[in-house]
Amino acid sequence: MKTRVHAVAGVLALTLISLFFTASAAVEIFGDDHAVQVVKTAIAFALFALVPCMAITGGTGRSLGANRRRAPLIRRKQRRIAAAAAIGLLVLVPCAVTLQVLASDRHFGTEFSVIQAVEFLGGAVNITLLSLNVRDGRLLTAAARRRRNTPASVAAQP
Repeated sequence: MKTRVHAVAGVLALTLISLFFTASAAVEIFGDDHAVQVVKTAIAFALFALVPCMAITGGTGRSLGANRRRAPLIRRKQRRIAAAAAIGLLVLVPCAVTLQVLASDRHFGTEFSVIQAVEFLGGAVNITLLSLNVRDGRLLTAAARRRRNTPASVAAQP
Protein backbone atom coordinates (compact mmCIF):
# COMPACT_ATOMS: atom_id res chain seq x y z
CA MET A 1 0.00 0.00 0.00
CA LYS A 2 2.81 2.39 0.90
CA THR A 3 4.48 1.70 -2.45
CA ARG A 4 1.28 2.62 -4.27
CA VAL A 5 0.80 5.84 -2.27
CA HIS A 6 4.42 6.76 -3.01
CA ALA A 7 3.99 6.09 -6.73
CA VAL A 8 0.69 7.97 -7.02
CA ALA A 9 1.96 11.00 -5.11
CA GLY A 10 5.19 11.07 -7.12
CA VAL A 11 3.49 10.78 -10.49
CA LEU A 12 0.90 13.37 -9.48
CA ALA A 13 3.67 15.79 -8.45
CA LEU A 14 5.48 15.22 -11.74
CA THR A 15 2.22 15.67 -13.66
CA LEU A 16 1.38 18.92 -11.87
CA ILE A 17 4.83 20.39 -12.44
CA SER A 18 4.68 19.35 -16.10
CA LEU A 19 1.23 20.92 -16.45
CA PHE A 20 2.44 24.16 -14.83
CA PHE A 21 5.40 24.26 -17.19
CA THR A 22 3.34 23.49 -20.30
CA ALA A 23 0.53 25.89 -19.41
CA SER A 24 3.00 28.68 -18.67
CA ALA A 25 4.86 28.14 -21.94
CA ALA A 26 1.66 27.94 -23.99
CA VAL A 27 0.14 31.04 -22.46
CA GLU A 28 3.38 32.99 -22.90
CA ILE A 29 3.47 32.06 -26.58
CA PHE A 30 -0.22 32.12 -27.52
CA GLY A 31 -2.08 33.95 -24.75
CA ASP A 32 -2.83 37.52 -23.91
CA ASP A 33 -2.26 39.27 -20.57
CA HIS A 34 -5.58 38.06 -19.17
CA ALA A 35 -4.77 34.43 -20.06
CA VAL A 36 -1.37 34.78 -18.35
CA GLN A 37 -3.12 36.12 -15.25
CA VAL A 38 -5.57 33.18 -15.22
CA VAL A 39 -2.81 30.58 -15.61
CA LYS A 40 -0.61 32.17 -12.93
CA THR A 41 -3.55 32.28 -10.52
CA ALA A 42 -4.43 28.64 -11.23
CA ILE A 43 -0.81 27.61 -10.63
CA ALA A 44 -0.70 29.51 -7.34
CA PHE A 45 -3.81 27.70 -6.12
CA ALA A 46 -2.60 24.33 -7.41
CA LEU A 47 0.44 24.64 -5.14
CA PHE A 48 -1.92 23.56 -2.36
CA ALA A 49 -2.02 20.16 -4.08
CA LEU A 50 1.61 20.02 -5.25
CA VAL A 51 3.32 20.71 -1.92
CA PRO A 52 1.53 17.87 -0.07
CA CYS A 53 2.24 15.51 -3.01
CA MET A 54 5.94 16.29 -2.75
CA ALA A 55 5.88 15.84 1.03
CA ILE A 56 4.04 12.51 0.75
CA THR A 57 6.45 11.35 -1.95
CA GLY A 58 9.46 12.25 0.16
CA GLY A 59 8.05 10.75 3.37
CA THR A 60 6.90 7.48 1.86
CA GLY A 61 10.12 7.20 -0.14
CA ARG A 62 12.20 7.63 3.00
CA SER A 63 10.11 4.99 4.74
CA LEU A 64 10.30 2.56 1.81
CA GLY A 65 14.06 2.94 1.51
CA ALA A 66 14.79 2.86 5.24
CA ASN A 67 16.12 -0.71 5.19
CA ARG A 68 18.11 -0.24 1.98
CA ARG A 69 19.66 3.21 2.40
CA ARG A 70 23.03 2.05 1.12
CA ALA A 71 21.68 0.79 -2.19
CA PRO A 72 23.06 3.12 -4.90
CA LEU A 73 19.71 3.48 -6.67
CA ILE A 74 17.97 4.47 -3.43
CA ARG A 75 20.70 6.97 -2.55
CA ARG A 76 20.37 8.57 -6.00
CA LYS A 77 16.60 8.79 -5.63
CA GLN A 78 16.99 10.38 -2.18
CA ARG A 79 19.48 12.97 -3.47
CA ARG A 80 17.22 13.78 -6.41
CA ILE A 81 14.08 14.22 -4.30
CA ALA A 82 15.99 16.40 -1.84
CA ALA A 83 17.20 18.59 -4.72
CA ALA A 84 13.71 18.71 -6.27
CA ALA A 85 12.16 19.66 -2.94
CA ALA A 86 14.74 22.40 -2.37
CA ILE A 87 14.22 23.80 -5.87
CA GLY A 88 10.47 23.59 -5.38
CA LEU A 89 10.37 25.32 -2.01
CA LEU A 90 13.17 27.83 -2.54
CA VAL A 91 12.66 28.69 -6.22
CA LEU A 92 9.41 27.47 -7.76
CA VAL A 93 6.93 28.33 -5.01
CA PRO A 94 8.28 31.88 -4.54
CA CYS A 95 8.40 32.37 -8.32
CA ALA A 96 4.82 31.13 -8.73
CA VAL A 97 3.52 33.41 -6.00
CA THR A 98 5.47 36.42 -7.26
CA LEU A 99 4.38 35.83 -10.86
CA GLN A 100 0.76 35.55 -9.74
CA VAL A 101 1.01 38.87 -7.88
CA LEU A 102 2.72 40.57 -10.82
CA ALA A 103 0.17 39.15 -13.29
CA SER A 104 -2.72 40.28 -11.08
CA ASP A 105 -1.26 43.79 -11.07
CA ARG A 106 -0.67 43.57 -14.85
CA HIS A 107 3.10 44.06 -14.47
CA PHE A 108 4.48 42.09 -17.40
CA GLY A 109 7.81 43.87 -17.79
CA THR A 110 11.40 42.82 -17.32
CA GLU A 111 10.91 41.68 -13.72
CA PHE A 112 8.11 39.32 -14.78
CA SER A 113 10.19 37.96 -17.67
CA VAL A 114 13.27 37.30 -15.51
CA ILE A 115 11.24 35.54 -12.81
CA GLN A 116 9.41 33.55 -15.50
CA ALA A 117 12.76 32.45 -16.97
CA VAL A 118 13.97 31.34 -13.52
CA GLU A 119 10.71 29.43 -13.04
CA PHE A 120 11.09 27.71 -16.44
CA LEU A 121 14.64 26.68 -15.60
CA GLY A 122 13.69 25.38 -12.13
CA GLY A 123 10.65 23.59 -13.58
CA ALA A 124 12.75 21.91 -16.27
CA VAL A 125 15.27 20.73 -13.68
CA ASN A 126 12.50 19.39 -11.42
CA ILE A 127 10.76 17.62 -14.29
CA THR A 128 14.07 15.95 -15.14
CA LEU A 129 14.83 14.95 -11.54
CA LEU A 130 11.34 13.59 -10.89
CA SER A 131 11.27 11.73 -14.22
CA LEU A 132 14.55 10.03 -13.33
CA ASN A 133 13.10 9.10 -9.94
CA VAL A 134 10.01 7.60 -11.58
CA ARG A 135 12.25 5.57 -13.89
CA ASP A 136 14.38 4.31 -10.97
CA GLY A 137 11.29 3.62 -8.87
CA ARG A 138 9.95 1.42 -11.62
CA LEU A 139 13.29 -0.42 -11.73
CA LEU A 140 13.17 -0.97 -7.97
CA THR A 141 9.56 -2.19 -8.11
CA ALA A 142 10.33 -4.58 -10.98
CA ALA A 143 13.33 -5.97 -9.10
CA ALA A 144 11.22 -6.47 -5.96
CA ARG A 145 8.55 -8.30 -7.98
CA ARG A 146 11.17 -10.57 -9.52
CA ARG A 147 12.53 -11.40 -6.06
CA ARG A 148 9.03 -12.16 -4.74
CA ASN A 149 8.14 -14.35 -7.73
CA THR A 150 11.37 -16.34 -7.76
CA PRO A 151 10.93 -19.73 -6.09
CA ALA A 152 13.36 -20.35 -3.21
CA SER A 153 14.87 -23.40 -4.91
CA VAL A 154 15.71 -21.43 -8.06
CA ALA A 155 17.10 -18.52 -6.05
CA ALA A 156 19.44 -20.82 -4.12
CA GLN A 157 21.06 -22.21 -7.28
CA PRO A 158 24.19 -20.48 -8.64
